Amino acid sequence: MDKHILIVEDEKRLRDLLRDYLAKEGYHVDLASHGEEGLHMALEKDFDLILLDVMMPFMNGFDMLKELRKKKSTRVFYITAKTMDEDFVKAYEIGADDYISKPFSSKILVMKIGNLFKRLEQEDTLQEELVFGRLTLHPGAQRVYVETSEVFLTKKEFELLLLFTQNKDLVLSRELILEKVWGYDYEGDLRAIDTSVKRLREKLQTAAAYVETVRGYGYRFRVSDDV
Repeated sequence: MDKHILIVEDEKRLRDLLRDYLAKEGYHVDLASHGEEGLHMALEKDFDLILLDVMMPFMNGFDMLKELRKKKSTRVFYITAKTMDEDFVKAYEIGADDYISKPFSSKILVMKIGNLFKRLEQEDTLQEELVFGRLTLHPGAQRVYVETSEVFLTKKEFELLLLFTQNKDLVLSRELILEKVWGYDYEGDLRAIDTSVKRLREKLQTAAAYVETVRGYGYRFRVSDDV
């Protein structure tokens, strides 16, 4: 796990406790004892996450984040004893990603941190450009190109194509496709899949043959050099 976390906390006991706990989870941890020190470190080095106390000497956590946001968008979790609604609102308005009230469970904090990094990884994946032969997908924007021309798919057609590309070279049954794209509660029949695949192929033009029919079973997405 190559994630770097900065803890900005004036209470030494808690600061050291968090460092030890996060280090055991595999995170790299740096420490700052007040807002000015934390701001300097956060501007000098790129951290994946900052755990930031609010009430600190020299510069409080709110002021530190205001200054940080002028130059960086580093993810920030507030950790503080302040629990008034206006404090939560202020934290999010400034640009905090989450707010954890003291006292808190170290296990809950680790879970929140893990969930954040998982979500960010998923977002990064969605922004990636996926290329399959003549076909290019931009999942985050839900845009599809065949060679240099954009093709316009319905939401279901895009979900269907994305499912195929995520399972490249694998044969997918009609039942599995129905479950993944239309959901468990879909009341129609399997003909909806065949109709959607037909329309999808028409829109994919020169890349239409990438979606192969496996007779009596389902479909397979395969990029052939012959296509």
